[in-house]
Amino acid sequence: MYAVITVSVRRRPRAVARPASDATPRLAEVLLIDHSSSMVNPPSRLAAAREAAAAALDRMPDGARFAVVAGRDRAGMIYPQRFGLAVADARSRADARIALHACTPGGGTAMGTWLERARLLFRELRDVPAQDAFVRHALLLTDGRNEPGYESHDELRERVETCASEFTCDAVGIGDAWDTDELLLITRELSGRASAVGDLARLSGEFAALTERAADRDITGLRLRLHHRADVTLHSFEQVHPTRVALRPVYVDMSAVESGAGGAIEEYATGAWGEETRDYLLCVSAPYRPDQLGKVLFLTEVEVDVAGPAGADVELPEPAAVLMRWSDEADLYSRLDPRVAHYLHEDELHRTFEQGCTALREGDTAAAEAHFGRSWTLATRTGDTAMQDHLRRLVDVRRRAEGPAVRLRPAIERFDIEAARIQASTSVLPTAERDQ
Repeated sequence: MYAVITVSVRRRPRAVARPASDATPRLAEVLLIDHSSSMVNPPSRLAAAREAAAAALDRMPDGARFAVVAGRDRAGMIYPQRFGLAVADARSRADARIALHACTPGGGTAMGTWLERARLLFRELRDVPAQDAFVRHALLLTDGRNEPGYESHDELRERVETCASEFTCDAVGIGDAWDTDELLLITRELSGRASAVGDLARLSGEFAALTERAADRDITGLRLRLHHRADVTLHSFEQVHPTRVALRPVYVDMSAVESGAGGAIEEYATGAWGEETRDYLLCVSAPYRPDQLGKVLFLTEVEVDVAGPAGADVELPEPAAVLMRWSDEADLYSRLDPRVAHYLHEDELHRTFEQGCTALREGDTAAAEAHFGRSWTLATRTGDTAMQDHLRRLVDVRRRAEGPAVRLRPAIERFDIEAARIQASTSVLPTAERDQ
């Protein structure tokens, strides 16, 4: 059985605003800026990266902790020059901009070492009062991919997994030589969002928006807790909006299973929140027993809990039960809930588009057009207009009575393919939720 779980955070209006100095949690931001030798080809690329980093600095609130790191085959400090986090104010922002322009690019690319540097920098917050109140966020920019001589894919994955519980990370690719799989590995494991920026004039705005969103996420410690019935099997639990993220439990209690009193209890961390909505897709099963036919049965209870400094200020919803009923009526058991169908179609859209990209790389035009045609149908069905825009850069769409047909464009840029793959990693809300 599938169930969609929607969690929304809404702020209550405050009668009296808190002083900025008392506001918790606070932002801790590490900017990971590619400074490999490819960043000067063309020179406008490094200039745009510096301006984007400066725009991010401008959006950091006073009192935030931050650092700027030069990413090469090894990570190096740009600002502060000593290892550590600076406190954001007018002086430190100005000094950081000067340091950015003084930093010389060179060397190769090993993004796992950049992330490891961010993890160690965030560890410094352990000695800061109320350190749990800090929202730890990294913003990574690259124009290339990891070079095997410096860091293998397995080494990158290992370093990313080490960082998974330490901070979140958004990643931005510029140029056309970055590796989509690497950016998605980083952002999926670190609960962030990947984006591709083709127009360097847009880069500063993208960095400013990502930093502002990180600063706005001022609620930490929210967890989803699943209480399963004794004989229930969990098949999958993932975030499906705004991005797809496979979730791993941070805590599992099997004591009820071992004693025979009930099922497993699992807790999942959800990172920092602003005022936003996230959807999760749960898939569970239970054995059938004939005497249960027609009965409404409990499978799993979903509970939202909060720990840490934000706990006292957060009003939590009541736990919600996931219920099911065995039925032998075909029109009931064959019916798919519209919200579940929406996310299953989104998942199919992602898989179908990836199949089209594979066929395109292998030179199988007919298969690529078939997969992209199905992708267009699914993007239309789910209302994913951004994905439709990306598909239009790859195919011409013709309207026919029996349905749309697509034909590959004669010249397709690699950037357009990879940007569409990035877009396919995000999802849109079901129509009914978007209209609310």
